[in-house]
Amino acid sequence: MKKLTSWLTVGLCAMLLGFGLTGTANAVETPEDAIFTLTEPLDVGGTILQPGSYQIKVVPLHWNRDLLQVRSADLSKLYVNVLTVPHQEGTQGVQVDWSRYVYYPAIAGQPRALRTWFAANTPGSGGHDIVYPTKRAMELAAQVKEPVVAIPDEVKVAEYETAPLVIVTPEKEVKPFEMAKAEAPPVPEPAPAPVVVADSSLDQKILPATASRVPMYAGLGLLSLLGALGLGVLARRVA
Repeated sequence: MKKLTSWLTVGLCAMLLGFGLTGTANAVETPEDAIFTLTEPLDVGGTILQPGSYQIKVVPLHWNRDLLQVRSADLSKLYVNVLTVPHQEGTQGVQVDWSRYVYYPAIAGQPRALRTWFAANTPGSGGHDIVYPTKRAMELAAQVKEPVVAIPDEVKVAEYETAPLVIVTPEKEVKPFEMAKAEAPPVPEPAPAPVVVADSSLDQKILPATASRVPMYAGLGLLSLLGALGLGVLARRVA
């Protein structure tokens, strides 16, 4: 008996330890980062990166903006901190095992500019739209004929958490930035109420249910008592 109790105690401790380790592992989130290689210069948030290998990583700030850091592949040098906003791709977004990069086309005399970065395995709204200084955003908006999210040219990295975000239109108008609301799924129409058809065969007087189950329980108890007495007699005869 003592041995069985010891095994049960050990098993219970192992189960509790497993639950604790599982909770710790789930609490650690995998950061969004990737290594990418450039074969030509690239504009990332107003900073021109030269050909080479880099690490790109997201540092969360608020629900409506994040910080994107670009470092050397060996992480020894920080090249740029870029402000980003969530990209609204929708529920039908593509989920792949590698990073995806979307670019603005190159302008004469200027390199391509990074538009959106999608980390691996982040479908839906998992993308990050790069925020450009207002002057550069006006150039990009006029080129692609679409609005571009921007920040004032004089904003410093230390002010990214509170800096006002604006929208620059192709006509070079500056408007306040507002996050697009996710579209709610369509509400299904309620099903029509069932039609009740009168049945004359059911038009009868229903008697109240006054029967009790006490007699049934008493009978079962009596049968159990008789069975026990019979087994006792049989046991004495066999002995």
